[in-house]
Amino acid sequence: MSATPLLILIGWIVQLFIGFYFIRFISNIIIRCILTCIPCILLTYIISNKLPPFQMPSMLLVTYCWLISIRYIHLIVLSPNQCLTFHSFILKFLWMFFPIISCTSYQQKQWLILYDFISAAIKLLINHWMYRWLLTCKGSDSYVRLIMFYTFILTYSFLSDIQSGLVRIFTRNKYMIKSLTDFPLLSCSLREFWGKRYNQLVGTIFRESIFQPILQYLSSPTIAALIVFFISGLLHIHLAFINFGDSRATISTISFFLLHGIACTIEAHTPFRIPLFFSWLFTQLFLLVTVPLQNGEFTKLGPDYYAMNTPPLFEQKWIPKLSIPNFCPN
Repeated sequence: MSATPLLILIGWIVQLFIGFYFIRFISNIIIRCILTCIPCILLTYIISNKLPPFQMPSMLLVTYCWLISIRYIHLIVLSPNQCLTFHSFILKFLWMFFPIISCTSYQQKQWLILYDFISAAIKLLINHWMYRWLLTCKGSDSYVRLIMFYTFILTYSFLSDIQSGLVRIFTRNKYMIKSLTDFPLLSCSLREFWGKRYNQLVGTIFRESIFQPILQYLSSPTIAALIVFFISGLLHIHLAFINFGDSRATISTISFFLLHGIACTIEAHTPFRIPLFFSWLFTQLFLLVTVPLQNGEFTKLGPDYYAMNTPPLFEQKWIPKLSIPNFCPN
């Protein structure tokens, strides 16, 4: 059993090697697609089949399998000539695990390095505070519980803030880690939320490896965007299945992503712009109303689930612990 993860890792490496040196030179795109997709599906299935349910690391591992597969299909099937060297090809995959970017390419005016550590400290305190509160409350489908869950998940980005600060120190502020989120609550449109602020790592890969390649083939941003949301829906259906062991969330999850895809398309084709405050308000209300479709089952999880998913550094005694409320939201 202990050799299985190593064999799976070797399987991915061999597949990447074969894809770059052999499969991408096949002229028939259908054959190229079959030879690319089948191993990805098989390796992802083998990994998923051995993962324990109700574990966040299981969901993270499945997510990376999907991202590797999406990037692989992009570079072998859709854009076989994009990476001319094996070195540049492999770097495309390593970037998923080490999303290092140039500070100057990210934005012209950077916050001080100290900001990364202050941001990490604040998020860390909130993350642990929310975790301790979730441990004391039974699961429910209330909106307050939903906000608690999202606060817990979003503040996990304290890890990337710490990493980014360290990278900036070691590289003398030339490079940084791409932040997982960029204040999603400030989004004034759904396109801004999905494209710039929420889960930027996955968003970047989806944009580079799904939206842009498909756009070259179809020349339709609308269809390309809807395909991105549909694939994202399939990914989250798989994650829900890994977590819960059944397909209860299939219809609601795919409905959520297609609904947001359609809403983003409508936004893109709207000939007028409403005042900024109302745009922000409508965006947040739309997210609040629709998000139970995608995360409703997660908010119903009780203390047992969170007891199995302790956040990093939680056991460290030197980290201050904020007092939690003495009530639980209904």
